[in-house]
Amino acid sequence: MSTDNRKDNQPGPMIVEQPYVIMFKPKGSDTIHTHLYRGDEKIDHRHYGLLVCDLVRHVANAYDVPEDDVWEWVDKERHKHTTDITRPS
Repeated sequence: MSTDNRKDNQPGPMIVEQPYVIMFKPKGSDTIHTHLYRGDEKIDHRHYGLLVCDLVRHVANAYDVPEDDVWEWVDKERHKHTTDITRPS
């Protein structure tokens, strides 16, 4: 699935409509901000769980490491949080 709305596939701004999750580090901040959008669709925690799995696969592919290496870090974080939710979505 491509989120690229340009017909000519040239570099430039991309328009993202109806995002599920946006994660970013604001300029001058030491923390990553996460916004979770429920939208109007009939999606729930199970759908977001699938997105987490997709993200793990993309991260593993981007860094050319086995998925299990990424899951190892996910499991460590899951059992001992290193960050807090400061502003719930």
